[in-house]
Amino acid sequence: MIISLFGYHQAGKTSLFEILSQRKKASHPAGAEARTEVPRAVCQVPDARLDTISSLYPDKKKVQVHLEIEDFPGLASGDISTSQYLGQLRKADGLVHVVRGFKDPAIAHPRGKINPAEDIQAMTEELILSDLVMVCGRLEKLEKDLRKIKDTEAQKEKELLEKLKPLLEGGGLVKDFALSPSEEKMLRGFCFLSLKPILHLINLDEQDLAYLENPGLLYSDLKPDLPVLAFCGRIEKELLELENEDRQLFMSSYGLTETTPGRFFQKLYEVMELINFYTIGKDEVRAWAIRKKTPAVKAAGEIHSDIEKGFIRAEVVPFTELVKHGSWQKAKEAGLLRLEGKDYQVQDGDVIYFRFAP
Repeated sequence: MIISLFGYHQAGKTSLFEILSQRKKASHPAGAEARTEVPRAVCQVPDARLDTISSLYPDKKKVQVHLEIEDFPGLASGDISTSQYLGQLRKADGLVHVVRGFKDPAIAHPRGKINPAEDIQAMTEELILSDLVMVCGRLEKLEKDLRKIKDTEAQKEKELLEKLKPLLEGGGLVKDFALSPSEEKMLRGFCFLSLKPILHLINLDEQDLAYLENPGLLYSDLKPDLPVLAFCGRIEKELLELENEDRQLFMSSYGLTETTPGRFFQKLYEVMELINFYTIGKDEVRAWAIRKKTPAVKAAGEIHSDIEKGFIRAEVVPFTELVKHGSWQKAKEAGLLRLEGKDYQVQDGDVIYFRFAP
């Protein structure tokens, strides 16, 4: 899965990119390459359950979920619809909007003042406008094509886009529209930005660390239903330079008990409606990330397309039962292994062995 960090200039996107990837001095490509390339890093998702399963099988390799994080160049106000990176942003599975909350007179804010709630609203409006431009352009083309020849599928698409247009014009998000499964499929190729899950991360001043867990107490005008987290890029970038022992002392001096990655990935999973299931193979124990309500046959496809094609059944033991009994075999002997078919919706924490016909 690809997660894109984006936001206005000087908000702290690259700091967050370095913090999540544990990569120092990340930078955007220079010269001609800068027009097409966006820095990308593969990040391991912390997972205490996988650590526990791995401890039961110390001879096997532990493989965490990996997410690709992209650090998009900073945007000027009103820049999204015309950005040369727009196409790449649309390819992301999830969006992370980095918002400036720190004050620094030496760094100008693109919108003239520090106000996270207003920045979030302004960026949301830009995402909606970008989608509206796409809808209007597509409707114009469909109308021309339908004058020349009748096309049932094109007519259905036109009718759906005509429903979406007033929603977007009124400032609504595509994800607010109740779409049927067939309509979702019809819109998949558009990659609407306002249909994607989005998490807002506010980059705080050092003196505002008390509000890391609840930035809404600091910014009372934030909408209560917005998925929002906070971090302090300046402090956590300093942590990257320290060895583990010094890092713990530094965190204690600021009253920090956890760094951003743990909180970030937990919230990201919530916003993107992701869960983890686990497999215990010959050589490795592994975590896999899927959307909630994913059927077993599709979960099998995350491992390999051949397993999905030849799916027979899923043998399932819940994580808690596996740990309670100490191994897959002992849980099976205790009668806790379930046999599930292809339509079974995989649950968070399921440990699964897939039977399939090669």
